Amino acid sequence: MRLNHFSMTGAAIGRIEAAEWLDNPAFQIANALALPQRLAGTPGRRIRNALHGTWYGHPVHPMLVTVPIGTWTLALGLDTLGALGAKHGREYDRAADLAVQAGAAGAVAAAAAGLMDWQQTHGRSRRVGLAHALVNSTALGLQLTSIALRRRGRRREGRIASAAAWSVMFIGAYLGGHLVYRRRQGVDQADHSVEPRSFAPVLPAAELREGQPRKVEVWDALERAHIPVVLVRQRGRTFAMGARCSHMGGPLDGGWLLKGGLVCPWHGSRYDLETGQPLDGPSTCPQPLYDVRVRNGVIEIKRQQEPGAAAVTPEDIEHASQVEQSTTADTPLGRKADEVLFEHHELLRSMFRRIEDMAPDDPQRRDLMRTLASELEIHEHVEDAIFYPAVRPVSEDVPVAYAEHQQLADLLAATLKLPTSSPDFDEYLRALHKAVDHHASSEEHSMFIEAQRLGDRRLRELGHELETMLEEQRTSRFQCAFRELKISLLAQAGREA
Repeated sequence: MRLNHFSMTGAAIGRIEAAEWLDNPAFQIANALALPQRLAGTPGRRIRNALHGTWYGHPVHPMLVTVPIGTWTLALGLDTLGALGAKHGREYDRAADLAVQAGAAGAVAAAAAGLMDWQQTHGRSRRVGLAHALVNSTALGLQLTSIALRRRGRRREGRIASAAAWSVMFIGAYLGGHLVYRRRQGVDQADHSVEPRSFAPVLPAAELREGQPRKVEVWDALERAHIPVVLVRQRGRTFAMGARCSHMGGPLDGGWLLKGGLVCPWHGSRYDLETGQPLDGPSTCPQPLYDVRVRNGVIEIKRQQEPGAAAVTPEDIEHASQVEQSTTADTPLGRKADEVLFEHHELLRSMFRRIEDMAPDDPQRRDLMRTLASELEIHEHVEDAIFYPAVRPVSEDVPVAYAEHQQLADLLAATLKLPTSSPDFDEYLRALHKAVDHHASSEEHSMFIEAQRLGDRRLRELGHELETMLEEQRTSRFQCAFRELKISLLAQAGREA
């Protein structure tokens, strides 16, 4: 069986993750690192928070690693120029020496922050993290050796050591990327559901005791899951935040109160009850917060929506309704926006069916495909320019719709590059048809329904704008020529490939 380099690296990391014999030395190292922090007391806690990045709102280790990566890469280039005998070679050598030294200093700082984060890992992540640290320590050791060799005048050997360190560094970077993108270390693990959008009852107030965290749940219909929320009463006030710790998903309802904050029982992250911000690491991300009120002896909560969130709240719908009522009757009223777009959806579907029914060698097939491509371009343009911005306040589907447009554009480009008589074209055409139908059906069964919140008059105004732009796109010589050029270039690129 032939293995590619992706499966080989995956197998290598898999062996590291399965190496349980690493657990004992990792445990011993973590304990040795933790002891001086505990002995240092408050200063040790502050240093720990600084290295975690609690103050920064983001882990600092990924930021610090850019220093050795950048400077050591620069040194490699300068060493290469010096070795090739380039003009000003001595200046290149001095600059390379400084770059290696700066990178070594940055690597020490990055290692300190990385070790602090690594202490809070466990299982497979801890094993990979240990390998990551050992590999990067090897790279640092090689660079320190290079510095010593350069100072002794053995520049050639120093360059070789630096080049070897640069290669080893990339192995360490790969392991670090695996920790973040596969093992999800250092990323926000909290639940960021937008529910409940309006106040919802969760618990009789009499059942929440002072100083004792209590978990409740809210239902998220979109995610089809119960979202845990922790309630805390302190000094007569009731607070609510996400019950899943943003650090590694620990249960905050199993934690305790300390100095005005809620402590996670897993790794000790402490969160401010009012702001959700981490007061102590290892967490660097705030907890989702909820507004709280008590009505008729029952605690009710409502999600505090985050900046930039696409959640549609009752307040948004009310505002959209008020805007609709305040519009004037200056705009001619015709069909509603959803009716205009549905008609265009049907046109696209019929064109797909016609192309699929044609014989592969039918000369009209290519022309109809180009017409379909033009109509798809027009459809995406009018939705992006008019419809999506208008319905964004009342529909959460808009960001997904934008993303689907990008997928459709990519798939259309790939289809246009294929000869219409080839079997591959039929396969790509079916995929494109399926993608367009999925996108259109999603709009018809969700976004178009939510758009009714804008009101009849506003939808008819949008319908008029859409019809006007559709006509302009189809009749404008410039727009037609631009689309034709784009389609021709894509088709030509396919023939050349």
